[in-house]
Amino acid sequence: MFFWRELNIKIICALIGISIGCNTSKPIQIDDISNLKKIDLSSYQKTTIAGINYYLLPFEQDYTINRKPFPNAEIDFYKYKERNRVVILEMQQPKKVIGFSLQLVNDQDAKTIVSSLQSKHNLQFTIDTIHKIDYGYNFEKRKFQNFNITYVNLIQKDNALYDIRQQLKRTFQKQISNKTMKQPYYQLDFSASSCKFQIKVNDIEILSMNLDGQTATDIPINAAVFGSGLQKIEVKGYPLDGKKILNPEAYIRYKIVEQNVENGQFMFVKGSEKYQTPKVKVGEPFIYHTTNFIAEVSYELQSWNTLRNIKDLKTDIKPFLIKAYQRLIKKAKEGDYKPLIEVIKIVEARNSKTMYLSEQETKQRIKSILDDINDGFEIMDLEGGQVLSYAGNGKLVRLVRTDGNSALAFSNSKTSEELILDIWFCLPNGESDFVVF
Repeated sequence: MFFWRELNIKIICALIGISIGCNTSKPIQIDDISNLKKIDLSSYQKTTIAGINYYLLPFEQDYTINRKPFPNAEIDFYKYKERNRVVILEMQQPKKVIGFSLQLVNDQDAKTIVSSLQSKHNLQFTIDTIHKIDYGYNFEKRKFQNFNITYVNLIQKDNALYDIRQQLKRTFQKQISNKTMKQPYYQLDFSASSCKFQIKVNDIEILSMNLDGQTATDIPINAAVFGSGLQKIEVKGYPLDGKKILNPEAYIRYKIVEQNVENGQFMFVKGSEKYQTPKVKVGEPFIYHTTNFIAEVSYELQSWNTLRNIKDLKTDIKPFLIKAYQRLIKKAKEGDYKPLIEVIKIVEARNSKTMYLSEQETKQRIKSILDDINDGFEIMDLEGGQVLSYAGNGKLVRLVRTDGNSALAFSNSKTSEELILDIWFCLPNGESDFVVF
């Protein structure tokens, strides 16, 4: 995420997305796997990971399993509802419900519920437990709080589902990057004058600014490099705000610099030639330059290669995006910032990979954002008139306001500042629901 202040507006730029879905108070009966097919799963919050659909069930319900009450007595869902979850698990290929996953934040609760389930001799599920340490932000204490989470997976007894059980275990295992690998870090050595400029890498905006003067800086671009191979850079210069023609002195210059940061220090590797936009011609609406370069990085975001081109869809996606924004806004207005925290954690996990950040550095970045929100900022309603904005050659989409900024924003009445978050959505191959990128 990149931060900067201009005209009392604080903008947080990030590639963030959230999945589309909602909860319902419909009663849940899970005493027979086939009964679950009668539930309108489209009404539940859904996440897809590694070929498994996760449907979040509401806390306010009682559940039955094998026609006996689900052991709510052994675990107080209301006490721990900030972290506890009950999820339906559904295979995508072939598409069928295979079981449930309980996410518990108390070790004793986990032991009690597993013991209770194992005592049921007619239980039609195989029970697996997976342990993981996660963290969340405590708004009152303004610090992170660790959770010792136990995932209890109840999978239908079927030998053919053994691989699925192993896959679920791998899903929750912490991935540790190899810090001994080479860590190439790409930057633009950039300068511009007298224009409103925009910089894109792989059709993802890295920086834009209305510059009535001159600037020179280094801009990191790894956040838009999702794997080794050919990368595209585009720079554009437009007339300054309030002007109809370009300043004759407007220009943009840049070169690509590769450094190695594997030892925590920036070590120069190589630089490209310096590129420059052509001299401004009378009546020209903008100045432009593009070039390609080969990046060799030690990571690859596999998910990027599985995304559909949203621009090619015939369906009107705007209503779905509006509902997704409104759901996040509603939660925040109710004082529940957990969905927002999870969204920020997702994008920062990706930033951690592309920019080789340590766990402590990632946590500090997240804490900085949440501390800002905690300093008197309140989430704003959608103002109306939002339009769709695409990036990543049609693979990403968001809503933007009439001023061109992301539709999700916070305001501080005391300082007259705004805090804006860019939220991006994507659509994986074979999926019909927008999910986190």
